[in-house]
Amino acid sequence: METGTDDAEMVLAHERAFETTFRAHYPTIFNAAYHRLNNLRDAEDAAAEVFSVAWRHRAEAPVTYTLPWLYGVLRNVVGSEYRRRERVSLHDDDHEEAGAVVDPGSADAAAAAADDARQVRQAVATLELADRELIWMAYWEDLTREEMSVILGCSPAAVRVRLLRARHRLKVALDAQNADPGPRQKKP
Repeated sequence: METGTDDAEMVLAHERAFETTFRAHYPTIFNAAYHRLNNLRDAEDAAAEVFSVAWRHRAEAPVTYTLPWLYGVLRNVVGSEYRRRERVSLHDDDHEEAGAVVDPGSADAAAAAADDARQVRQAVATLELADRELIWMAYWEDLTREEMSVILGCSPAAVRVRLLRARHRLKVALDAQNADPGPRQKKP
C-alpha cells in the first residue's frame, strides 16, 4: 500500500514541476519559435510540441525541465518544420507585425522605429541559421551567454566569439541594405 501512495505523490510532484516549468518558460519558448518561424500559428504549434515532449518526459524531472533542454527540443521541432516547409515548398512571406499604440505627437518617431525594426529583421533573415539563432537568443530572448552555451553545447567563451562574428556579419548585412538604393525608376 505504501508503494501506491509513493507513486501517486511522485506523479503529483512531476505534474507540479511541469506546470511550474510551463508557466515560467512558455513565453520564452513561444517567442523563440516565433522568431524562427515568422508565423504565429506555426510558433504556437511548435511551442505546444515542445511542451508535449516535456510532458512525455516528465518522469525525468527535474533534469528535463531546464530552459536549455527545452531549447534543444525547440531546435529539433523547428528543424522538422523547416524540412516540412521545404517538402511542400511553402513560402509564407506574411510576417505579422506586432501592433503598437502610437502617440499621435510621435507618429514620425514610431514610424522610424518600425522601419528600423523591419530593416534589422530583414538583415537578420539574410544571415546563416547559426548566426540568426545567436542573434535571436542574445537580443530578442535575452539569454545569458551561459544559457546559450548550454543550449548550443559549447563553452561561454565560444558563444562570445561566435556572437561577435554574428554581430559583425549582421553589421555587414545592415550596411549592404542601407547602401542598396533599391529598384531604379526609368526616366520618362
